[in-house]
Amino acid sequence: MKKLIKVGNVSMGGGKPVVVQGMVKTPPSDKKTAAWINSMADAGCRLVRVAVPNAFEASHLGELRKKVKVPLVADIHFDWKLAVTAAASGIDKIRINPSNIGSAAKVREVAAVCRERGIPIRVGANSGSVKSLNKGDSPKVKARKLASAVKKEVSVLEKAGFYNIVVSAKAEDVETTVEVNRILDKLAYPLHMGVTATGPRSSGIIKSAMALGTLLREGIGDTIRVSLLSDPVEEVKVAYSILSDIGLIKRKINFIACPTCGRCAVNLRAILDEIMKAFPDADTPAAKTLNVAVMGCEVNGPGEARNADLGIAFAGAKAVYFEKGRIIQTLARSGALPFIKAKIKSGIS
Repeated sequence: MKKLIKVGNVSMGGGKPVVVQGMVKTPPSDKKTAAWINSMADAGCRLVRVAVPNAFEASHLGELRKKVKVPLVADIHFDWKLAVTAAASGIDKIRINPSNIGSAAKVREVAAVCRERGIPIRVGANSGSVKSLNKGDSPKVKARKLASAVKKEVSVLEKAGFYNIVVSAKAEDVETTVEVNRILDKLAYPLHMGVTATGPRSSGIIKSAMALGTLLREGIGDTIRVSLLSDPVEEVKVAYSILSDIGLIKRKINFIACPTCGRCAVNLRAILDEIMKAFPDADTPAAKTLNVAVMGCEVNGPGEARNADLGIAFAGAKAVYFEKGRIIQTLARSGALPFIKAKIKSGIS
């Protein structure tokens, strides 16, 4: 079992459930940053990281921390003094990159301030900054080099008597990500996992689901962040979808829909989008999941969706409402959307 680490009021490691975290896209000084972070928190994000590129941005951390609902993590590269400033500002955790934070002496300075204030340090390497990586390296070689960079920095902290540590190493491809996390899982410290530089939104979701899903099913990982070139709230929702789809948590609502075929006479994608917009918190954890089917024809629903708690299937100018595969009511297509929304609302209340 991994060492238990406290980040503000959030525990990770020590057998605790996997923690979903995120990273806000704007800097500390931006007036929108606090609102973004709180929106992420409302979506279930347990802690949020913010980039701190210079002293000006570091000077806004204390004010930002007072405005947000969840623990705040300062993301530090290149300048160890920014980490010291961040720690003194009341931040909850520091992330340092072992490839650019500086010498062992500088890391020890950061550790001393964090020890005084009880602030954990994440040693977070990534494939874009580890200098020993070569273009032709195989995923296994890349993984070993990334893990080595993390282990070296961890050793510096341990020799300084600092053990309040989280570790991570991220790559842009699935295979390296899986391999390096299998190596780092042998360490005693909580493991933060994610895929970096994932590319367009769709490929980012696929890469994250494949890498994180593989590792989590092996029992590896204590906290995850999904990185997407999109709204940071969506990153949180995708992270919870991954946890739900592999059975680690239950989500509030699980939407099921057929892919449609020539039998479908409605714009099922638009219909599903409209229904889902009415329930933006569908992916948040819940004690019980409501399974909702939205089907394009009478073949897929209620027959193929018989395991859904409730659902609707379209057939010509009509729609049928069903529960557990049993048709309850036939409706005019025009009244189907408000009807199913009301049933969903009732089902989760």
